[in-house]
Amino acid sequence: MQTDPPTVQKRLSQWELLLRDWFLSLGQWHLWMHLGWQDLLRQYRRSFLGPAWIAINTAIFTAAFGWIGAQLFNQDVKSYIPYFCLGNVFFGFLTSVFNEGCKTYIDSAAFLKQSSYPKFIFVLRVVWRNLLLLAHQIPLILIVLWIGGLLGQSLWLLWLGGMLLTVASAVMAVALLGAISTRFRDIPMVVGSILQIAFFITPVIWRPTQLSAGHSSAFIALNPLAAWLELLRAPLMGQAPQITAWMTASIAFVVLTLLCIAVYLAVRRRINYWL
Repeated sequence: MQTDPPTVQKRLSQWELLLRDWFLSLGQWHLWMHLGWQDLLRQYRRSFLGPAWIAINTAIFTAAFGWIGAQLFNQDVKSYIPYFCLGNVFFGFLTSVFNEGCKTYIDSAAFLKQSSYPKFIFVLRVVWRNLLLLAHQIPLILIVLWIGGLLGQSLWLLWLGGMLLTVASAVMAVALLGAISTRFRDIPMVVGSILQIAFFITPVIWRPTQLSAGHSSAFIALNPLAAWLELLRAPLMGQAPQITAWMTASIAFVVLTLLCIAVYLAVRRRINYWL
């Protein structure tokens, strides 16, 4: 009987270990949720208002720039402030996830060096921690929607679907960035620089309709950050996200998943040695 070559057996073994790692991480939800919550408590220990400072800072920035931005872009203040506030909140969430995702395993070195924890526990820890921070922004979002007269028009089921797709993509992106950054320590700085530029080329403070008609569709369609932002912002403003946003976000999720699988099959067993 012909047997598989050793390289094929090795790849199959790594594939099985990857699946086992993923399912064990999902099964130990109480651990990564506890770690994420403890990260939040540690970050704001001895703080008077804790994570509420994030919402306060966002509210002040929204009020200040919202009025100025409406004048700069010749927009109605009542409709522009909710648009800008939601864009700023959700883009900040994505930025924080990707930036912190680069240090997923670096910041968890103490755990990984002591015991053989499933790797994806620490990926889910980063995403969960940022979801908790995002939850502190919900009162501000509701207030802004109410002031703009959009609270009763929000499409919450569509928003939930977009949120699930965005979070799933974020998990894959964090896993990918965390693994690569463990080997190449310049990656966090590169990602941070790219995201700073992305703030200005993603429709956070401006609307896609303000671009010239010949370039706006292609420019937005090629930007996954714009697609995720559309899925999270449009339903809360009473609008169904464009089909191109769903397509771009779905393609981004598939590409990130395939890249994540390829990278982990190659380097999963080396991550601990790179710490």
